[in-house]
Amino acid sequence: MLEVKGLRKSFGGSEILKGVDLSIGKGDVLAVLGPSGGGKTTLLRCLNYLERADAGTMTFLDRTMDMPTLSRKDVAAYRRHTAFVFQSFNLFANKTALQNVTEGLIVARKMPKREAEERAMAALERVGLADKGSAYPSQLSGGQQQRVAIARAVAGQPDVIFFDEPTSALDPELIGGVLDVIRALAEDGMTMIVVTHEINFARNVSTRVLFMDGGKALAEEPTAAFFQEQKLERVQSFLRSLDRKEGEL
Repeated sequence: MLEVKGLRKSFGGSEILKGVDLSIGKGDVLAVLGPSGGGKTTLLRCLNYLERADAGTMTFLDRTMDMPTLSRKDVAAYRRHTAFVFQSFNLFANKTALQNVTEGLIVARKMPKREAEERAMAALERVGLADKGSAYPSQLSGGQQQRVAIARAVAGQPDVIFFDEPTSALDPELIGGVLDVIRALAEDGMTMIVVTHEINFARNVSTRVLFMDGGKALAEEPTAAFFQEQKLERVQSFLRSLDRKEGEL
C-alpha cells in the first residue's frame, strides 16, 4: 500500500534522515520506535508532506512518486488519502469539538455542512465522545482533546493515518483511553504509522515495527520477530533500557 525508498532530509546542513526505507500493507499498524533525536518525527512529517524530502521515492496506492518534486496539486491529492494526528492536538480553541472535526471537511473538501456534521458526529461517537460535540477544547481533558483530534482524522476516511507520539503530551492516567481508541481503529483494519514510546502498545497492537536511530532505519520487521528474535545489539540495548525504566516505576 505504501512503500518508501531512500528518504533523505537535511536541515541547516545536518542530515536528519539518511536514506530510510519502509513498507506497509493495507491494514498494517507500523510502530516507529527509537531514541529521541533519531528522526522519527521528521520521517512522519515527510511522509505527509509537512516537510518536503530532499530525496526518495514513495509508492502509494500503486502510484510511484518522486518525493522532492511532487507538485502542490499532487501533494493536495495525496493528502486527501491521509490524516495526521499531532502530539499537541492542534485543535482550534475557539471552535467546539464538532466544529473542529467538520472544519476540514467543509473548508478543504467542500462538503455540505449537514453531511459534514453527520460524519463528524459518527467520528466523535467512534472515539467515545458523542456527548462532547458542543464542548470547547478548554472544557476537555488532554485525553479527550486528543480523541477529538483522532475523530478529526477518522472523519476524513483516510487510507492511512500518521500518529506522532499521540500520548506524549498526556498525563499518565489519560494515556490508556487514547491508546484504546487507536487499538480499536487497528481492530477495524485502519492502516496506521505510529511514532510512539509506548512499548506495550507496540508489542500488542502493531503488526510491524520500524526502529530508527541516527536518522537510519536499523530494523523493520514483523512485531513478533522484532521483539522475540531481535539480533541487533543496538535494538536489544534500547529495549533493555525501556524494560529498566518500566521496572523503576
